[in-house]
Amino acid sequence: MITCTLKNDKYEIKIPSLTYGTANFERKDSDETYFSYLDKYIELGGWCIDTARVYCDWVEDGADVSESVIGRWLESRKCRDKVIISTKGGHYDLETRESRLDRASLEADLARSLECLKTDYVDIYFLHRDDPHIPVEEIMPILNDMYQSGKIHFIGVSNWTTSRIQEANKFARKHGMEPIRISQINYSLAHASTDILGDSTLVCMDTQEFGWYRRNHFPVMAFSPQAKGFFAKLARGDAATNLPESQFASTANLARLARVKQLCDKTGTPPAVVPLGYLNSQPFFVSSVFAVTKLWQMEENMEAQDLVYDEKTLAFLDNRI
Repeated sequence: MITCTLKNDKYEIKIPSLTYGTANFERKDSDETYFSYLDKYIELGGWCIDTARVYCDWVEDGADVSESVIGRWLESRKCRDKVIISTKGGHYDLETRESRLDRASLEADLARSLECLKTDYVDIYFLHRDDPHIPVEEIMPILNDMYQSGKIHFIGVSNWTTSRIQEANKFARKHGMEPIRISQINYSLAHASTDILGDSTLVCMDTQEFGWYRRNHFPVMAFSPQAKGFFAKLARGDAATNLPESQFASTANLARLARVKQLCDKTGTPPAVVPLGYLNSQPFFVSSVFAVTKLWQMEENMEAQDLVYDEKTLAFLDNRI
């Protein structure tokens, strides 16, 4: 497994190239199914599980489910010290869309996350969204206090631009605070943008962001690394007429799909695995946060643990040659 080490004055963890994402843990009566996915991920060599406080508030009776399933699984398997748990707080209010990056909201989110996860710390704590109207001078002291308390071991941000990360870390280091160590953004072989995805609060990898991550060797956790099934579904002949995969059916992405098909025909690699290998091969560390709905998908995706492409293959997939 390709890995990246995060280290600060107190803690050290090793992040794998494939992180299991649990945004689709939304049913309170499905522990047996979800436990089987988690067990299989660990059995196949994984050890990093990603969730969020807001998962799955958008589903009836979905509140708390994702974190609570993981908490019950950790308690049942007695494996807290063997896995990395990352969760996210500070998502805007889903009804009012009001920002929730104030101290009271963040502390409440973290407290509830720890309760549901049945643990006294999370390895990585991400701010789920940004609010550029709030100065980093107000945000970073809150996160630093959480770090100093031992409740979070590493600070991350999700859907923050690199300019905001740089600004926040400049402030943190100037004042002797724990900086942001890792970032989660939308990143895949498929091109995406806030316009395509219909959410202005998301941040997608683009040329400018890519340049910063490459220059700074800053680690990324990529969500939607398989473009919500775009490559896998269309490669097997499904029509790009339904959400969510239809969001990615641009001319450029369809050209990349054709390249994925050619590579699969040549190598025998499943279409769902190619985008994971693509992200493994970038000039900075990327951990792909993938999800599954079937055990065979877990087995297939985990084939990408050590898959790396050379520059010529990357250029081919990018449709640059």
